[in-house]
Amino acid sequence: MSLTQSGSADIGSAADLAEAGVFTWDLGTDTVYADTTLAALFGFDAEVAQSGQPIIHFLDRIDAVDKPRIAQAIHEAIVTGAAYQQDYDILRPDGTRASVSAFGRCFRDAAGTPSHYAGIVCPKADERAPQDSLFWHCLQAYHLARQCGQWDMVRHLELALKEFGHPLRATEAMH
Repeated sequence: MSLTQSGSADIGSAADLAEAGVFTWDLGTDTVYADTTLAALFGFDAEVAQSGQPIIHFLDRIDAVDKPRIAQAIHEAIVTGAAYQQDYDILRPDGTRASVSAFGRCFRDAAGTPSHYAGIVCPKADERAPQDSLFWHCLQAYHLARQCGQWDMVRHLELALKEFGHPLRATEAMH
């Protein structure tokens, strides 16, 4: 997502926002910093994701069938420095799931020690049902409207999201 310093969204990139989330992981502190798109994809509060949290919080959202393979692939990418690309499923706290493709790479400091890991995670659009895609875009519009302070639009999008049977948690709702 392209946000200015004031927090308003660049409308031209709003469609891109729904397709890829960005993260960086400080290996020394085990802190993952994620943008609002990745937060929504994994079902995290945007402010918490942007402020950073341990990698285990993200790993806990990966489907149990995929988790061992993903953990091993991340470990290998850290040890070898090779590029990482994996597909897996995310299970959100609200019961929805998402199939994603993740891409990343581990970077080393001047001494050659792995220090930072950066990447992107994208929903696999070809596997989303039309209703899931519509829900995803409504959710992204909801988060954008909140960030821009468009409270009338927030209320309308809250109603639309409830139509999908996924009411927002009290902490996400405006009221």
